[in-house]
Amino acid sequence: MSTTRPARPTDADALLALQTALDAESELMLLEPGERESAPDDLRARLESDHASYLLVAEGNGELAGYAEVSVLPYARARRTGYVVMGVRAAYSGKGLGRALLGAARDEAARRGLRRLELTVMTHNLRALNIYLSCGFELEGLRRNALVVGDRAVSEYYLGLLL
Repeated sequence: MSTTRPARPTDADALLALQTALDAESELMLLEPGERESAPDDLRARLESDHASYLLVAEGNGELAGYAEVSVLPYARARRTGYVVMGVRAAYSGKGLGRALLGAARDEAARRGLRRLELTVMTHNLRALNIYLSCGFELEGLRRNALVVGDRAVSEYYLGLLL
């Protein structure tokens, strides 16, 4: 059984461990192993703030199994749009956590008065793409050769969801 909830400052260590594990186990995340800040203090401070951005976690079997972070720029013209980054541990893949996190992120965005969520996904990550599309996101563009993974150029789809 899994639950989705807002991340708390006391989650900082476990959340950083989750993100670091995701970086190591998947080439589908933006950061490569070793690129993420290793001290939880900045993450804890972000979780303590009341900024428009927010972070949700999914728990499974007593541990953090996934997260969704929604970043909102502080500028007046951009305050109604949130950029989503999410990841779910491979051991919890296919159990509905990604869908649950997206639903919770969407509900929280609406509660906070956001009008739009957006994200990018590598074009070959069809599993995630299908989840995003089934949750109402629409394909809005292609970012050709936007990333380099290993030694190959990787394109990304740009998706948006109007709330």
